[in-house]
Amino acid sequence: MHKKPLISSVLILISLMACQEPKLFMDYRNFDERWESTQKAVFELDSIAPQPINMMIYIRNNQRYPFSNLFLIARLKKGDSLLLCDTLEYAMANAQGNWLGKGFLEVKESKLWWKENYELPAAQNLKVELEHASRFSGNEQALDALEGIVGVGFAMEEINKDE
Repeated sequence: MHKKPLISSVLILISLMACQEPKLFMDYRNFDERWESTQKAVFELDSIAPQPINMMIYIRNNQRYPFSNLFLIARLKKGDSLLLCDTLEYAMANAQGNWLGKGFLEVKESKLWWKENYELPAAQNLKVELEHASRFSGNEQALDALEGIVGVGFAMEEINKDE
């Protein structure tokens, strides 16, 4: 067995992990090949101290996703009170039709910015709700389901104060 390639691989992996932002929270909701419009992805945020954070949305799609972009409605709530609501549009494929995001096989994962340097409030019962708002061009009616969206995630990352 060759030890040098193994040691080099381990050192590269450790350095890549060290470059990632520390996550305060990360969770996923997985779907069975499609994201139903009635199915909000809800993430309960318990025991997180008030501080500046970056809020990220992760989308996992496969080849069955029919669009080159994605529209989402993202809400931050305190109980039933709305603290933040944004309609977001993200590119899912480049001009040549190649999927953006990371992944080697059929599923690609895209890390999408929602809010940068957001001051998380001191509150109990915080939750994030994500729902899709995609539709066919020229149609006002949202789709009942998005084929090819197999999962959606939400993460809060600490902001490195040393930078």
